[in-house]
Amino acid sequence: MDATFPETLFPAFSEIENPDLRQKAEAAMLSAMEQGRWTCENIRTAPVTLSRKDCDVSWVEHVTDVTELCILQYERLSRYYKKHHVPFSRDIVIAGALLHDIGKLTEFVPGKDGSVVHGEGFELMRHPLSGALIASKAGLPDIIVHLIATHSFEGDRSYQTPESEFVRQIDLFVFNCSVKGLEKQ
Repeated sequence: MDATFPETLFPAFSEIENPDLRQKAEAAMLSAMEQGRWTCENIRTAPVTLSRKDCDVSWVEHVTDVTELCILQYERLSRYYKKHHVPFSRDIVIAGALLHDIGKLTEFVPGKDGSVVHGEGFELMRHPLSGALIASKAGLPDIIVHLIATHSFEGDRSYQTPESEFVRQIDLFVFNCSVKGLEKQ
């Protein structure tokens, strides 16, 4: 797979100013795609969820929406963090938004008939955990690994950094808006 593919799929990778963070974030996404047998050709068929009947929202759409909204809201709201002397990193927010759901690329895999099915062991390793492991193996900083691990209900009673809480809230908002009206399976 082309190493520049993540930036083609998600131009927001170029918004990450730290070149080492950007390179490791792209490597983590490529690793998740390879582990889940996703390719440049089939990645757009990955759904955001298999828990909603006839989900027509793709993983790519979801990650794009979360990332774009995080960037917009960071530009609008970061002044409050600065005003209150709370460290708040734009690079961490962007990388976290891009990577928060990389574990879904192993939780869901392409089926033999072109469908998408649950990956082996999906009950043992939901996407926050598998994504955090992928991020760690790619050498990403603990703050990103933590953000991925705690972005879903697994993080309900966990410590949240300002960046993880920010991405988590926007992810939940986008998910709820995009699956509104779809029947649970």
